[in-house]
Amino acid sequence: MEEFDKKIYNRRAMSSEKASEVKREGHAAESEFAKIIDGKIYSSGRKKDVVDKKGDLHSVKSGDQKWQIFLFGGARFQKEIDFQASDLLLECIKCFPIKREDYLKNKVIFKKRLSKKMNALKKYLCSGRNKLIFFKKSFLNNGEVDYITVKEGRIFHVFDGEEVINLLDHATEVVNSTARRIDQFDNQKVVFKLKGAETLGEVEMRNDSDIHYRELKFWVSRPKMLSLLIENIFPLKKCFNNRIFVYGKATKKFKEL
Repeated sequence: MEEFDKKIYNRRAMSSEKASEVKREGHAAESEFAKIIDGKIYSSGRKKDVVDKKGDLHSVKSGDQKWQIFLFGGARFQKEIDFQASDLLLECIKCFPIKREDYLKNKVIFKKRLSKKMNALKKYLCSGRNKLIFFKKSFLNNGEVDYITVKEGRIFHVFDGEEVINLLDHATEVVNSTARRIDQFDNQKVVFKLKGAETLGEVEMRNDSDIHYRELKFWVSRPKMLSLLIENIFPLKKCFNNRIFVYGKATKKFKEL
């Protein structure tokens, strides 16, 4: 194996190991939160959440830098017809050939195709309430999830899900990515920007390995997301021996029972 290929392989191997570690940490956070509130783990088959004693569902977030909101292939978007912009998301995936080896032979052609589709997706999300509805499906599975709950050290921050996505809708603008090097292309991603031009999150293609090929990933920055929520959602109430901080509308619904 050539030296360059070894570097690429090692980087992907480390990414896979990191992904497994993040998943384990996520499951540990869910178990810890469930124990504190005397709740239970709920599994939808794809991911695990926590059900509190009122029967409300918490999407528990952990991790240091990024939260993966979704990582889906074409079959998922075809199956879930209620996924906002599923047709446009599918068009992004279909820009690339079935066989990854064909993509590797001529990346330029396929990335140029993607530029047009990502631009169309950006325009769609900028129109009307489309961005808000996209957030509702991505974060809350169209209302199935009641709370976004974030682990920070020993503390869990609890936010009302609808309040979170409404804040995200008002606090972000949608743009396309721009090339930073001569070998890159514009419009390869949809970017959610905060005021001040900071990137909060991105929708991007994953084509970096045989395992992750023709997939769309939506991620957000954990530090920026948590700061946005804490700084803009009030009031704050502490409960469960100060292990849980509850914010905004959640203070009226989430209580010790």
